[in-house]
Amino acid sequence: MSSGSDPVQGTQVARFACDYCRQKKFRCSRELPKCSACLPWPGPCNYSRDRLKSAPTQSQPSSVPTHGQSQTQGSEPTPQLAGTRIDPTVESRLCRIEHKLDRLSSLVENAVLRAASEKESESVAHTVSRANQANSQTDPRVPKLFIGESHSFSFVKEATENIRSTPGIPGPSSQQETDAQSELQFLSTSLTTATVEPGHNAHMSGFYVPSRAIGYKLIGTFLEHAPKGEPFFVTPSEELLKQIVFNPDKVSQKAWLVFFNYIMLAQVSPEKQDHGEETARFRQNLRIALNDSRIFLEPRQVNVQALALLAVHGEDYASPNLSWMLVGHACRQAEALGLHLPMHNDVESYQRSLSMFWLLFVLDKSCALAFGRSPFLPMNLYREVPLPDFSYLLKFRPHLDSEFSSASPAARSSEFGAHFFTRGIELARIMGLVVDTLAPGSSPTSRETIKLQLEEWSTQTKKILDEIIDADRHLLEPTQLQEMSLGLNSLRFQYLHVVIVLLKGDKSSSNQRLECAREALFLLPSIVSNWSSVYNGVVWHLLYYPFIPFFAVFENLVHSSTFQTSATIDHDLGLLATTVSYFSSMRDQMQLLAILCTRLENVAIVFLELARRHMRHRHSAINKTLDSSWPPLNSRAEKHVEEVSTGDALPSPSQGTLDDFTLDDGLDIGNFLNWLPADIFTSGPSLGLESRQNLGSASRKPEASSTADLRGRKRPFDAIFDWFSWDTYYADMHFH
Repeated sequence: MSSGSDPVQGTQVARFACDYCRQKKFRCSRELPKCSACLPWPGPCNYSRDRLKSAPTQSQPSSVPTHGQSQTQGSEPTPQLAGTRIDPTVESRLCRIEHKLDRLSSLVENAVLRAASEKESESVAHTVSRANQANSQTDPRVPKLFIGESHSFSFVKEATENIRSTPGIPGPSSQQETDAQSELQFLSTSLTTATVEPGHNAHMSGFYVPSRAIGYKLIGTFLEHAPKGEPFFVTPSEELLKQIVFNPDKVSQKAWLVFFNYIMLAQVSPEKQDHGEETARFRQNLRIALNDSRIFLEPRQVNVQALALLAVHGEDYASPNLSWMLVGHACRQAEALGLHLPMHNDVESYQRSLSMFWLLFVLDKSCALAFGRSPFLPMNLYREVPLPDFSYLLKFRPHLDSEFSSASPAARSSEFGAHFFTRGIELARIMGLVVDTLAPGSSPTSRETIKLQLEEWSTQTKKILDEIIDADRHLLEPTQLQEMSLGLNSLRFQYLHVVIVLLKGDKSSSNQRLECAREALFLLPSIVSNWSSVYNGVVWHLLYYPFIPFFAVFENLVHSSTFQTSATIDHDLGLLATTVSYFSSMRDQMQLLAILCTRLENVAIVFLELARRHMRHRHSAINKTLDSSWPPLNSRAEKHVEEVSTGDALPSPSQGTLDDFTLDDGLDIGNFLNWLPADIFTSGPSLGLESRQNLGSASRKPEASSTADLRGRKRPFDAIFDWFSWDTYYADMHFH
């Protein structure tokens, strides 16, 4: 070893490197009491390997002060050499413990960071793998499901064609188009597959049973919120509730467990400190109960209401096809039970059965229209089934629930919920006609007739619900009014969705369809909600239906933006951006579906950027064409003004007429003028003060021609075309 690397002579050295240099992989000087690396810093310089690995032997000399050390050093505590015996003092033991804790904390921190990164990569890989598995038709676990020819989700195929028909854009557009195709494939996979995560049952050892104090508190919370669905659902008795909470294994009909645990799952507030543990417990009980196949095979009313609840508000089952499967099971059991028939012992049971039947009817028609499949409850077969009594439906008032009100629901009454449900049934009946019309073959009802029915329904619904909101405004709290507005906007959004699907392919109604799509996107911020609300409809409608108007506006931007004003294009791009912010808000609302909402938000972002890039490219191409073939208007105006100011002779009638007059690049201005109305020149182009003075002085020159000569000649203003008026006029004509 060279002298430069040896410890300084005359100093005491240790046999091994200190702990700090060893951990950081530095070359330690091994000096005592501190090495050169630890000397600038406070704290001890520990040589733990010297203490642990060195055994005292008689051959090793004792610590003797060197010649250079004075006697004063002997009075101070001298650090022990590597070969000396170390007394197990408290200080040395604390140093060793501190060092080990430091090492342990660093190891734990590294392990946590490594585990978090691996979990995140696995999550991303899992999402990508699910999409890739869905793309493969050879995978028997993820079969490709049938989708009819006429359905709500045909936008996926149309959007793919729009991307392919979009002219190439230089730059990174190819990557954008690839991303767009990938996001469309994700949407297609989500809409054409029905899978349940296989890992749900991996860690389920049994039902979660709370303590008696917590259990009775859960029962009280359930009874507090159960009236939300009172017109449709049967509330279990108190004895049954105790068995559900404290002895779930002994409950014979596991659908009660599904019903109870999902109601409780919906009431867990994300603001609670232990909401994650509570959510996991309720979800565990729910999934274990669903393992009982009798829920799907035995026709029972409790099975029907459990399946309907999951199909409408179940976040775990928010996939469109899973919801459709649950609705199908519920409809088949409802038919087998004859819920629409007056076979019940008491009036209230019959009214509840009728309400459940019509709730399934509404869900069935929305699924049939979404997927282009035949409905489970045909219109012709159940056309004569009566609606529930309006007096019974007055029990349906979820906006008066304690979640939205500080007063007891029994203290107030409201007709909003009853009208909301009956108007939803009427819309579902019209949706049944739309399904029959869009199906292959002849239809007894024309599109024009259905369109008139939809318009009449919209007018009446808005009038009825607006009057109720205005009448109750001074009696209700702001949160209750907000929930009622959610119901009104949700019905309006459903109506616009039906109109967009009905008018698809009708060129004469393309403008009306586009306006409906714009209004639907405008309504999105007003329907942001989660499963705690009842008036918002089906959860998967909130997640996937916004893409129907989204791609209608996107298609218009890609193919028809040439004939639109800049303000209209900016407005449409703003509506696409509204969709992006909508999914961002829904991610905060849907805790369990946060990953899905993020992916749907990314779909909207990709197509928004694609539309923006397409607009920039088109405007750039138009500007380049105009710059290369058309001189600036101001230069031509200045040219003509200069000619007049310098006294250049104006053209005489013999030199040419208006029909013969052409601009610098050969364009005939007479043809342009023939296209314009007579009053288009009421406001001429504004020139500067200096130009106007030049014109005035030129006209007062004695060299000017006579009045008779000027009548047949072209004035300078005649050669300056008002392009701003022309663009405004024809842009307005295109829209109106």
